[in-house]
Amino acid sequence: MAISNYDITAAAYRKEGAHDYELSILTGMDSFAYIIRDRTHNQLLAYRSQTLSAAEQEDWPETLDRMVRADEKLRSVRYGNCILGWESERLTLVPTALYDGGHPRAYLEQLTLIGLEDEVRTERFQELGGELIFAAPEARLAAAERRLQPLRTHHLAGGLLSAWSARSRRIGHQAVSCAVRGGQLFTAAHRNGHLLFFNTFSFTNSQDALYYLLLAFQQTGWSPGRVPLYLCGEITEHSELYRQFYRYVEDIRFCAYPTPPAAPPELAGLPGHLYFDLLCLG
Repeated sequence: MAISNYDITAAAYRKEGAHDYELSILTGMDSFAYIIRDRTHNQLLAYRSQTLSAAEQEDWPETLDRMVRADEKLRSVRYGNCILGWESERLTLVPTALYDGGHPRAYLEQLTLIGLEDEVRTERFQELGGELIFAAPEARLAAAERRLQPLRTHHLAGGLLSAWSARSRRIGHQAVSCAVRGGQLFTAAHRNGHLLFFNTFSFTNSQDALYYLLLAFQQTGWSPGRVPLYLCGEITEHSELYRQFYRYVEDIRFCAYPTPPAAPPELAGLPGHLYFDLLCLG
């Protein structure tokens, strides 16, 4: 049974107003999360997240179908805009000058195993100066798009890297950024807007997550005692994972979206960094 982490809906949410709402969903591996936002008033209306068990991940299409059918805000509502964000560990970013559009699969095959049951997709990110290439089980991706009918599907990494790069350019400093959701850790390092490092990892305990985080500092030659760390996703100051990070990283900050949606009373106490990754999908 999926573990429910958050399930909050504002009283202002109305099914009949769904044509003015934007549904942003993030899934693909061991988690399922979404936000609903009123685009007209830029107001957050709902946030829900669940962590999937190993058994549920094995039968992923059926698990997704069951979760959608059990959620009244998903099973019979058509939103004005629906964006699907995909999590996948198998991805790479290729500079535009080096990219050959005829053979996207070849770039990933040099890094990891790509099977016949996998689908390879590409996305061009002008602000990143390259093509993001990722692989996902074709059956999972098709099941999600068939059930959720998104207008667009993006890999999680594109939105996060773009947002982190923009912040780095605006502030003009070097920093490590990290997104946490389920048992997945996505890290990147930027200096003055330039991407120096990124990778994604699966972890089962806080010690492993700490090791992967410190790897970003090690790869860039930066000291965790001097360079700030920006966090987003489902991590709070009271979590064991945060406490582990804080033992080694002196300056920890939470990611803030440039134009965050207003939060009604029911969602006012929910820290914005929890759903920062979902906002970045737009």
